[in-house]
Amino acid sequence: MKGDRLSRLGSQGSFLVLWLVVAGLVLYAAHIYRYVADWTATGRNSLTAPSVGIVKALRRPVTIDAFAHGPTLRHDIQALIAKYQRVDGHIRLVFINPDKHPALVRRTGITFNGELQIHYGKRSAVVLSPTETGITNLLARLERTGLRHITFLTGNGERTETNTGVLGLSLWAKQLKARGFQVASFNLGSAQPLPSKTGVLVIADPRTPFLAGEIATLKAYVHQGGELLWLLEPHHAEGLTGLARGLGVTIRHGFVVDPTSSLLTGTNPDFIAIDRYPAVGPVRGMHLVTVFPTATALMVTPVKGIKALPILRTDRTAWEQRRPLAGLVQPPPGVVPGSLTLGLALERARGPHTQRVVIVGDSDFASNSFIGEGGNLALAMNLANWLAHDDTFINLPNRVSPDLTLALTGGEEDVIAYGFLLVLPLLFLGGGVMAWWRRRRL
Repeated sequence: MKGDRLSRLGSQGSFLVLWLVVAGLVLYAAHIYRYVADWTATGRNSLTAPSVGIVKALRRPVTIDAFAHGPTLRHDIQALIAKYQRVDGHIRLVFINPDKHPALVRRTGITFNGELQIHYGKRSAVVLSPTETGITNLLARLERTGLRHITFLTGNGERTETNTGVLGLSLWAKQLKARGFQVASFNLGSAQPLPSKTGVLVIADPRTPFLAGEIATLKAYVHQGGELLWLLEPHHAEGLTGLARGLGVTIRHGFVVDPTSSLLTGTNPDFIAIDRYPAVGPVRGMHLVTVFPTATALMVTPVKGIKALPILRTDRTAWEQRRPLAGLVQPPPGVVPGSLTLGLALERARGPHTQRVVIVGDSDFASNSFIGEGGNLALAMNLANWLAHDDTFINLPNRVSPDLTLALTGGEEDVIAYGFLLVLPLLFLGGGVMAWWRRRRL
């Protein structure tokens, strides 16, 4: 009897030891090997196939600085980046409290809580949209492109990238630098040729007429295929109408008025608002409202070899008048309201290179006063990216989540309702009565 008891104790001890060994091996294997399964209906907790392809093609280390505070926001960001880390375990995520590092926030151009700065090798840029689409497209751009250049023209009263006043472009320039652009300026009056690394040349609202030699320099730059962003204001072409005509563009001499814009902006109808865009060029995918104070209209005359794409157009209720808005808001005599073009994107082949030019009949939208209004910053960045030939956008599929909702027929709803409200209570009651009856008979 005693031997049997010892035998049972020995067997139990051996089983316990064996169980502990197996559990330890399982824990060790779980530490070494990781397996994650996404059982959601559309795999929404995993990266889409295009994102997986981009991440696997990365050849340099990736570090993501998340400027975020608050446990909920940090948890959401960590869950998003975890999708990328499951594909590439070398992607690092670092959380930075923006309230404790104001100097770093200013230096990197961070503007809101939850923004991400991605470092890829020696390159870095800020994600405008902290979503899979935004992160994947930025990773693709960092992998695909090198340093991009944008040069602001000076010397003729233009708005400059260093001017911090209300009419300056310093806030836009700050965002350009944060997103990978090398920003510089050039004075045509310096008697020096345009730098070889001009990149995108910006002419923003010149106020002093250009000299003949300066105009010849600009025409030669455009003729040779240089990229140009030209931001106008009413009555301020300053001698460059010939340059515009060579591109098939006529600059109208007046102010655009659109009463429909007042419904969006709540201000004067010469404060133009646009909320619809064609799916072309730099406005492809735009859906935010952009505003343009005191704009001028543009007209297109077809020129062989130049493809003109209207990208900014008013509502059909707009008209043009020679003088600023005053008094009654109504079209001048003989003027019929209609849709007017405020922005054009031009393309033409120059050998193996495709030249790109954008002309916008307003420069206020990118100024320090209005760059934060609606989608103005997004538009300004889209224009710069498109002109720099960095407009390849990866369209990620929109994955619906059918497992988040339960669709029931009327009969199924009745079964559930009567089952919970009537059948189950009766079963519980019947079980209680039966238990009471049996105990009473004992």
